[in-house]
Amino acid sequence: MEIEIIENICFDLAHVESEIKWKSDLVFMIARKMFCVVDLDSYPNSIAFKVPEENFEELAATSYFKPAPYFAQHSWVTLTEPNKIPIKDLQDYIRVSYELVKGKLSKKALLSLDENEIT
Repeated sequence: MEIEIIENICFDLAHVESEIKWKSDLVFMIARKMFCVVDLDSYPNSIAFKVPEENFEELAATSYFKPAPYFAQHSWVTLTEPNKIPIKDLQDYIRVSYELVKGKLSKKALLSLDENEIT
């Protein structure tokens, strides 16, 4: 899957920033909290994101997913073959991850996001 598609999905969400971490991971964040990570060294590029705890076990056991290294304990999965699922499904997974992470932000962090939008 083209990196531009993933960037478009992520940047369509409010207050999203990105940066390269750990040498080869493109990380998408809200208020400096990660919600999507793309491994730029893998081919096809694997994509990791947070899923609801109640969906983690089932999703991690499906053919194109696996528990995300280092993050599985926080209900993150890695999509190892993003070309095998519809883009609409990927959009949904990324949006849900974004909402889960945003939902855990402090009130102060959320207010800061709103203030930055005004200025």
